[in-house]
Amino acid sequence: MAKRISAIFFLTVIFSVFAVLCVRFATGEASNLTLTLRALVDGKISAQLEQSANENMPAYPLLHELATDVRLFGGAAEIDGILVGDTMLMKNVQPPDEEIASKNKQSIIDLAVFQDHPTYVMLLPTACAIKQQELPEYISLFNQRSYIDSVYTEMSGTVSVVDTYMKLLSGMKEYIYYRTSDHLTAKGGYLVYEQLGKRLGISPLRTLDQFDIDYSDDYFYGNLYKQLPVDRVQPDRVLMYRFSKYRREYQVTHYDQGESRTYYTLFPEFITDLPDYGGEDGLILGGLSPVITLKSSTSSDNSLVIFADETVLSYIPFLLVHYSDIAIVDVRRATPEELEAVDLEDYNQVLVGVSVDTFMHEDMHTVLSNYLPKIKELSAN
Repeated sequence: MAKRISAIFFLTVIFSVFAVLCVRFATGEASNLTLTLRALVDGKISAQLEQSANENMPAYPLLHELATDVRLFGGAAEIDGILVGDTMLMKNVQPPDEEIASKNKQSIIDLAVFQDHPTYVMLLPTACAIKQQELPEYISLFNQRSYIDSVYTEMSGTVSVVDTYMKLLSGMKEYIYYRTSDHLTAKGGYLVYEQLGKRLGISPLRTLDQFDIDYSDDYFYGNLYKQLPVDRVQPDRVLMYRFSKYRREYQVTHYDQGESRTYYTLFPEFITDLPDYGGEDGLILGGLSPVITLKSSTSSDNSLVIFADETVLSYIPFLLVHYSDIAIVDVRRATPEELEAVDLEDYNQVLVGVSVDTFMHEDMHTVLSNYLPKIKELSAN
């Protein structure tokens, strides 16, 4: 029965697509569309159909889903750079932009050299590297493991490296990455925290029994699903781990575009004016701003600056158990004016923690160079 329903659905999709194409041909507006079986399977027809529909049809979202279904039925496991796994979507991370990656690497090394605090670097693998069991064997993936190892080798002796690859791999069958977003879940963040804590010199909590676990009220579809809606992929839900062994008070201050806002909780889910409210980005800390300063009522005098991307939101609630002050700097977009809220001299450790995708493809040098006076002087001359 299930096979019969699938066959009927597929035929319906094919008929719908064909009908739309016939209308386009009849009106003389589809001369650039080539209808062949090969084009249907490799996605050319659906890509042309999507473009035509986007330009001319108000029902584009529905047609977009139909085109996606056609390509998946034809055997496609990757569409527009998004990998379609058994139960989840993943970004297919590409090889590095060598110029960007080289500048980022040198900036991290310079940061370690030109300031006195211990400096750590952590490149986090993405879902497609850890969750390969979700994908067909014929899918070709960039070797993130090998690349991370090579970068760490070049940095060794100057920067302390934090290798989380095997730790995350140990949780490959668990819900450590969101199904519809390219971010780590809180469970994935806990694995990162365990490995990171050892390198930072703190004693990570061995179990989660000192935390109360809450779930977001609503399920959500993340950024990957919005680009590629696939019916079989289920929505996500945010898990929030609240440290409960001791009472803690928090102050979370965001600096963004000349304005600031402060929350007194790590999970301001009850606030309706949060950016990106309704997804994972808004519920933890209130989202990732260019600069965030966090204060905790712990008796510890540990303090840390994290140059980060969105991955920091997954492990920051655990790390705050051990630190009284943490500053988070979005290493891709913080401006010099926003960086005035963070003086490295006020902290005793520095971490550069980003996904390997961010490291390979996004400019981190511009933000990091604000803390490198010698480099700025040379640039001025």
